[in-house]
Amino acid sequence: ATLQNHAGSSRPRERDHPIANRAVRLTQFPNLPFRPVTPLAARDLAHYHSAMEAIDSAFLTHVQANPELRPRVGNPDEMRSNRMDATLDYLKHRVTQVEPGIAESLHGAVITALNEEAVISACLGNKGGINLCVTYEAFAPKMLGVIRQEIIWTDHLHSRGRTAGWLSVPLILTSHTYENGKNERSHQDPAMCEALLGEPSDIARVLFPADYNTALTALAACYRTHGRIFTMAVAKTPVANLFDQAEAHQLVQDGAARLPWAAGNGQDIEVILTAIGAFQLEQCLRAAQRLDERGVGCAINYIIEPGRFRDPRGKREALWQAPEQLRHALYPDSVAHRVFVSHTRPEVMGGVLRPLDTGRRTIFLGYTNHGGTLDTPSILFVNRLSWAHIVRAAARSIDAPLHKFLHAEEMDALQGKRNPQGILI
Repeated sequence: ATLQNHAGSSRPRERDHPIANRAVRLTQFPNLPFRPVTPLAARDLAHYHSAMEAIDSAFLTHVQANPELRPRVGNPDEMRSNRMDATLDYLKHRVTQVEPGIAESLHGAVITALNEEAVISACLGNKGGINLCVTYEAFAPKMLGVIRQEIIWTDHLHSRGRTAGWLSVPLILTSHTYENGKNERSHQDPAMCEALLGEPSDIARVLFPADYNTALTALAACYRTHGRIFTMAVAKTPVANLFDQAEAHQLVQDGAARLPWAAGNGQDIEVILTAIGAFQLEQCLRAAQRLDERGVGCAINYIIEPGRFRDPRGKREALWQAPEQLRHALYPDSVAHRVFVSHTRPEVMGGVLRPLDTGRRTIFLGYTNHGGTLDTPSILFVNRLSWAHIVRAAARSIDAPLHKFLHAEEMDALQGKRNPQGILI
């Protein structure tokens, strides 16, 4: 009775305070600059674009189309290095003293500080505006405590049948594990994705855009929802543009998709390869080509949002799961041989995707804590994520000898008996 005195003191409960009940909406949904892809019959990794340029373009387009929403960008790293040039030039760093010739302003909307917790707080505190936070993937875990509090708060609201009214906030993880070799393993860590995959999947949405168009679509989808954290691992390195506009929308809507043009030569499907990550998809495509050449039919799936395929841990999370019809279409019971190739550590993704695991016939590949001052193909190789490692995993799944698929020098390189450069890389 002493504490529950809100009516007598005319003090609203925290959950009833106006600040906690923003009703923020986009007034304009702008047209986005989708990029073309190669024809279905000839998708050969010929069209390359940086998915971070899609994030840059999509965010700025939404900001300019909705000037009534205060923009806020959290930046603990290097905006230009992360391909956010247009956003920086338009919104500018907020500073106390402007240097001539630099994208700075006393009223800048880009909050830059070498403190990850501070910059994500600047975004999460901007409840009445539109926000974006971009960071090197390896340093994002410093934001986890603050983000988790927002997730818990939203979860509490949902438990009362209410939805938070602030626009969902995207956390972009770039300069990521497989493209940041200049500072060795200190800059190679997918832990933030893994941590947030443990949170409620309907609130903490973790996505792995595959290319420019899927990154564009994922960011647009974020701003059409409320009270969510969209964590996206986005490559800044140009990658093949493999999904057209319609396919990108379907992928983000469903959480996963089959790449029908990548299936091999009309053969019966014997192995399903699943990529979770842009670089992982490129390697899966190369692996499928070799397997098809050796008479093993492959299907390739791409999972952009793994949390949609887990065993739900509550009623609200269950409502967000991919429908059984889609699961069976992508992973029919008739094909038990499966290889999952993930951006994250394989143990984490294996746990999340447990419903798709068929036992010893299913193999998970992913980050194995190996790295160094290496380029992207080499980082993939040392983490057993190259096309040849995927072929080896598929061969193990179907109990076929490896020499059926790899030449002698390729097997030697795979086993560390010779330099893989020029052979597998």
